[in-house]
Amino acid sequence: MTSASYRPDTTRSFYNNWGAREWDRLESSFENKINYRIHRTILGEAVKPGDRVLEVGAGPGRFTLEMTRAGAEVTVCDLSDVQLQINEQKVREAGLDGNVTGWHQADVVDLSRFASGSFDVVVCVGSVLSCVLDRIPEAFDELVRLVRPGGTVVVSVTSRFGYLRAGLGLILPMAATGGQLGAIDHAVATGDITGVQADVELLTTHFFTWDELREHLESRDCEVVTASATNFLSADTPLLDESLLTDPEVLDAFTRWEMEACRASGAIDAGTHMIVAARRKGE
Repeated sequence: MTSASYRPDTTRSFYNNWGAREWDRLESSFENKINYRIHRTILGEAVKPGDRVLEVGAGPGRFTLEMTRAGAEVTVCDLSDVQLQINEQKVREAGLDGNVTGWHQADVVDLSRFASGSFDVVVCVGSVLSCVLDRIPEAFDELVRLVRPGGTVVVSVTSRFGYLRAGLGLILPMAATGGQLGAIDHAVATGDITGVQADVELLTTHFFTWDELREHLESRDCEVVTASATNFLSADTPLLDESLLTDPEVLDAFTRWEMEACRASGAIDAGTHMIVAARRKGE
């Protein structure tokens, strides 16, 4: 478990400044496009027409749109007021605002405004749970509290060893020339990204192992229904030439292979993210 302290004002400021780039991110590279496809597949299995869905850390609305198009009734939450504004704009532009009950600025560690068991599905995907650090247990408590018995919690988190594998091309030069070997060692041992200097702005975040993520859910009386890595085959690697996947039929086949690989039990720790759907027991 991480000992780093959660600072919500820092996280809010980061995503406010990040702005519309968060909307573009999931289409910004081949790896991100595959990540997006896998998330959409798992959400499509979990969210059905008529479901009452709470989406926590909803960001600019890509998944909000997927779920409202599927006929769910979505309540949207995010810590960032800028991300909420973008989300509302995108949903209204799509003509789907009738399927959103409201947009709420709220923190995943305190969702007390919502009644226990009031949603069929609670969704928290992306890096939300990675950002709350020492308050990760409180966040899981809230997510599980809000889903009805028999309902589903869908979460995704960044993967400690998957990111290490995918990022070696950047990490090894930092370790060799930047005097950062100690900070990287700490990150690998604990999952906490603290004190690492990079060319991009970094938040202090926690990267999960599969055992850790599963324990958070199972210890709260949830049963894992589906678990998957993302970007197992498609993680950043010089061996993958994206131009070979321009044929739609080949791309569809590759995506099928990726999904099969990502759902293999031995691969869940090896993708850049992990996504899991878990049923709350009791019905």
